[in-house]
Amino acid sequence: MSCPAGFTFDSMPQKAPYAEMTETLEPGMRVEYCGQTITWSENHLPASRLEPLRRIGDELADKALEALKIKAGQDAYKVLLAYVSRPEHEQESPAPRLLMKQVMTVPEWVDWEQVRRGQQVFWRYCLFIHHILLHFSLTGGFSLPKITKVLTSTGYLSGSKSKERVYETSQFVFDIAHSLEHLTPGTGPAWESIIQVRFLHAGVRARLSRVSRAHSKYYSVEEHGVPINQEDLLGTLFSFSNTVWRVMEARLNIIMSQQEREDYLHLWRYVGYVMGVDDLVGATRSPELADACLESIVLHLSDPNEEGGKLAASLLKSMAAGPTMTKVIHTLGLPDPFKFHLVLAESLLGEDFWKLNGLPSMPRPYWFLQKMLIWMAMMDLKLVSWLPWWFQLRSHMLLQMYNRLITRTIGKKRTQFELKEVPKTAQQDGEMSRHPMEGFRVADRLWPMVLTAASFAIAVGYFR
Repeated sequence: MSCPAGFTFDSMPQKAPYAEMTETLEPGMRVEYCGQTITWSENHLPASRLEPLRRIGDELADKALEALKIKAGQDAYKVLLAYVSRPEHEQESPAPRLLMKQVMTVPEWVDWEQVRRGQQVFWRYCLFIHHILLHFSLTGGFSLPKITKVLTSTGYLSGSKSKERVYETSQFVFDIAHSLEHLTPGTGPAWESIIQVRFLHAGVRARLSRVSRAHSKYYSVEEHGVPINQEDLLGTLFSFSNTVWRVMEARLNIIMSQQEREDYLHLWRYVGYVMGVDDLVGATRSPELADACLESIVLHLSDPNEEGGKLAASLLKSMAAGPTMTKVIHTLGLPDPFKFHLVLAESLLGEDFWKLNGLPSMPRPYWFLQKMLIWMAMMDLKLVSWLPWWFQLRSHMLLQMYNRLITRTIGKKRTQFELKEVPKTAQQDGEMSRHPMEGFRVADRLWPMVLTAASFAIAVGYFR
């Protein structure tokens, strides 16, 4: 078993049936799980409460997608808007109109000032959040086989397009944290993107449901549940929200205040509402409920193996430099970006998780770089806490920098989050049939010597 979102991995996992165990736990009982003690409470959910969520999709979006007949490459939100703008008697189905009514309605519990504060929390900790989302939430999430099955069946995060998909997600997150105007129903760019992602999910459900009926060996609804079901949606929402403060506290010794946690969760609770998260168990109402539900989902779903390690390594390799640049880096004796991504992930996920997924630990010089990066991010956090003017200036500069990086990767045109891939077997997809660690060497020959020489030169200059 593994510990993705928000857990540490400091002891070798046991093969105990944690999902079944949750049925007999009572409040106050403790479960030793991957080096962390989970104290069961009334807020936790046994597997029997979570399993029904795997049979529920997003009925509003699914019916709307069927009525709209969105074609590949179309902007789903624009198609929806054009449909509901027609006279009601010309609309063949009420489903798109009902969906539009739902997303345009702001729930009574939404506090826009708290949403704004949640956006400020993101920018305060954005360097750590960016690190955690890629190297913990996404990389560690491959240890959830029932969720990963959807990704592998669609090819959405595999092959040459995985880097582009990660940057599309980055653009999505930065839009959400940009301003209240970006989340305004009907006009906000982030609000529109959320609806596009919701239609992407609906498209995946429709496609994989058809695949399940015709070729259950590729995807089985009976075994894995409805694709992108309500438990998956809750787990994904938590990977963007309370996972952040849990990992910062457990791995980086950074503690968010209670108010920051409430504000940040409130931001993502509203995002989840627009995206079709029904939250039938009420887990997004407070940080405590969210943490308990997250622990329950982890106990219910996680199960790491070498296949998950292969997917994680493939993702991180795609985020590193291309083949030509890698050769240049090796020739110059510079640090390997792929190995640096690996060490960043291992530092958050833990040594035991790493071994269980069949991934090698990186040599000491890369750990030195990792500590230097975290130290610089710590200095940034201190500065934004001490100097409000720097917080505003630096947040603006980071947004501009990230936007340029995203534009360079996916182009100036905003992504529409359409699904283009089709399910493939490993034999059909040559990239995924080869292990990303094939031919991989842990040791570097040149750059540790360069690092040592540079460190010595800096030390001599400092003590002169």
